Amino acid sequence: MKEIFSEKVAAGSRTYFFDVKESDQGARYLVISESRQTGSTAEHSRVVVFEEHLEKFSEIFDQAVWVMARSDKSKAYSLDEIRQKYPRAYEKWTSEEDERLTSRYQAGLDLLELAAIFQRQPSAIESRLTKLGLRPQA
Repeated sequence: MKEIFSEKVAAGSRTYFFDVKESDQGARYLVISESRQTGSTAEHSRVVVFEEHLEKFSEIFDQAVWVMARSDKSKAYSLDEIRQKYPRAYEKWTSEEDERLTSRYQAGLDLLELAAIFQRQPSAIESRLTKLGLRPQA
């Protein structure tokens, strides 16, 4: 195993570690660790995210951070708020969009690039690709 990246964030009685590692077979993965001081002992927790799950993990992590950072913490985000970032969110897909999506996905564009082009959430792009039979069901 080879360590490619490592960063530490000290936050009061907790310390977070973000490590990108590579296995002997070349597979990369992210390890997020937390060390927490509880009295005279330390507790440790960790999450491992494999390369093939990183895009979805990142998307949901970004959404969670966005929800936590909002000033109005009591209400869930609205369609208007979502459409500020993704103007076509929750709109019906057209057959022309399906053809364009298929073409661009087969050309190698990733979910985030497709989301920007189609002005839809990455999860909507992923769902549509699955519906079109271009991605396996998660």
